[in-house]
Amino acid sequence: MSTDSDADDGTRGTDAGTDDAESVDTDVLFEEGGTSGEATAPIADGELLSVSDLRVAYGKVVALRGIDLSVDEGEIVAVIGPNGAGKSTLADTVMGFLDYEGSVRYRGQEARERSVNELVEEGLIHCTETRDLFGYMTVEDNLTLGAYRRSGDVDERLASTYDLFPRLEERADQDARTMSGGEQQMLAIGRALMGDPDLLLLDEPTLGLAPVILEDISDAIEEMRAEGVTILLCEQNVTFAMNHADRIYLLENGSIEREGTPEELRGDEYIQEVYIGG
Repeated sequence: MSTDSDADDGTRGTDAGTDDAESVDTDVLFEEGGTSGEATAPIADGELLSVSDLRVAYGKVVALRGIDLSVDEGEIVAVIGPNGAGKSTLADTVMGFLDYEGSVRYRGQEARERSVNELVEEGLIHCTETRDLFGYMTVEDNLTLGAYRRSGDVDERLASTYDLFPRLEERADQDARTMSGGEQQMLAIGRALMGDPDLLLLDEPTLGLAPVILEDISDAIEEMRAEGVTILLCEQNVTFAMNHADRIYLLENGSIEREGTPEELRGDEYIQEVYIGG
């Protein structure tokens, strides 16, 4: 078991920062297209999420530049890349936390036209990099809060989550802040699943985890796949992403540099050299 005890500080982490983002004149960057009044194409059959020409900046610092990606119902799609590439910025933007140019459509509707509460009600659930747990509340109370939009079947959802993560049931009465980092990650994912997501945004779920906890998270993702949960996985651990994803996008310095199936990207010389080794 992991022995780290990093209780969440209740903030959302973003990986754009200034390490890899480039400072430019955003008026020039955003001068063409991507306005809030721009017409969008109809949603494709089975497509839950469509991102087109997505551009995000923190003042003069550009974090995402012209991102195009999609997630179909039932898929696990991974966005891989180093720290600072823009993965958490992408997740926060899809969830409605950040202003953007271009288009982000969930179930065919532009995200900027919906509140975060409305997106959650419509089944878009975000498990953040920083976990956002309530440290002085018990494991079970944290889980129950995740089911507020599914008040009619809380006991059923709770039992399902405990089946997925038996360790959480063992610690049901324990305060979240006293758990190890790996156990907190299980709790964060479990709470997200309590909301019965149609699309689950998983941001860096393996960051800093011990191998034994990594196996538990890996098993849980395959269980989610079997149950038909659609996942957008933002992940630094390329091997982990390739083991689970149906399709993968490589994000570097705010731009998509590669995309394809795990089989295709495993054979990519650049990815082999930089991310996998050998």
